[in-house]
Amino acid sequence: MTAAYLITFREGLEAALIVGILLATMRALGAQKQNVFVWGGVIAGILLSLIFAYGFQFLAGGFEGKVEKIYEGLLMLGAAGLITHLIFWISKQGKTIEKNLKEKVAQHLSRGALWSIAFLSMMSVVREGVETVIFFQALSVQADGAISYWSAVGGVLTAIGLALLIFKSTKKISLKSFFTFTKYLLIFIAAGLVAHGIVELQGAGWLPTFIKPLFDLSVVLPETTGLGALLKAGFGYDANPSLIAVIGYVLYLGTMLRLQKQK
Repeated sequence: MTAAYLITFREGLEAALIVGILLATMRALGAQKQNVFVWGGVIAGILLSLIFAYGFQFLAGGFEGKVEKIYEGLLMLGAAGLITHLIFWISKQGKTIEKNLKEKVAQHLSRGALWSIAFLSMMSVVREGVETVIFFQALSVQADGAISYWSAVGGVLTAIGLALLIFKSTKKISLKSFFTFTKYLLIFIAAGLVAHGIVELQGAGWLPTFIKPLFDLSVVLPETTGLGALLKAGFGYDANPSLIAVIGYVLYLGTMLRLQKQK
């Protein structure tokens, strides 16, 4: 399971579940004819996500030298921050999202505010789309471009398939164990982004280096081939990291694992 697959699967599943909940609520309230507003919101959300992706890639392509390192460092730290927010959201809001969405849909229908339902659908897709673009760009930079787009597509398709299975199956499928598993994988991915972001900012002169490398595992586990390349692409593995990068990785990982253990 690559990081690209995990990210698109996680974000795609959330978007698919939200849209599924909206459609199920419309059916329960006898408003299937208004499903066009839900699907219209989905299409608008996808288009806006694609526009954001194009603009984001266009902006990233214009940076060179020191500015590029600063951009990449801040991008990775920003992506780690978004993943951290996502982790806490999973822990706190995931259990009540279905109830909250159904209440909102019922309120909008009672007031005849169908465009509000379309907006709710659109923003659900846009939120996941924007996060996916940022995560994917950060992972691509971290892996020196060695990210499989097919893995990302596979993640989205798997997410849609699982969402359909959940809504079509008569047997209730609990996502609690799945979200717990992916939550911990996301913690390790974010920790790698923090460490790599620190390295990029060190290269730009924004942070001191002190000791680099702190150790060198390139002979035992090179980051350019095999398992090392996979770990680099997915979890930010660095065969010869700096002292500050290791400290940042350990502090983030230790803090997040401790906080999740307390929940």
